[in-house]
Amino acid sequence: MNQFNSFQQKWGNSPEPTSNASAVPMDDLARLFNTALVSTRDQSSRNWMAEIQQLMESPAFRSLLNSIRHLARSQGISESAAAEEMIRTVRALDSVWRDYVFQEGLERIKSSG
Repeated sequence: MNQFNSFQQKWGNSPEPTSNASAVPMDDLARLFNTALVSTRDQSSRNWMAEIQQLMESPAFRSLLNSIRHLARSQGISESAAAEEMIRTVRALDSVWRDYVFQEGLERIKSSG
């Protein structure tokens, strides 16, 4: 069962009783909310290419490239395989830390309430 169906089972397809005759059903309201959430993210003013160029010219990026070359040579693998391995490792670390920090925040909220 997907999350939307779970939402429908819990909350139903219609809103709480209200005197507002133009009330939107809950599933439509959820869709409207999610659309508004995504559409209100103002990313239009970003200059994507300038950001990428700035990052690629940074000393940190140069160090990453040197590390890829070092990993490839020390492990006897291609630079492409080394780059993919480094990216997978960084993404895994980021994911674990993100989940850990999120969980820690939840625990703090639970314990303060």
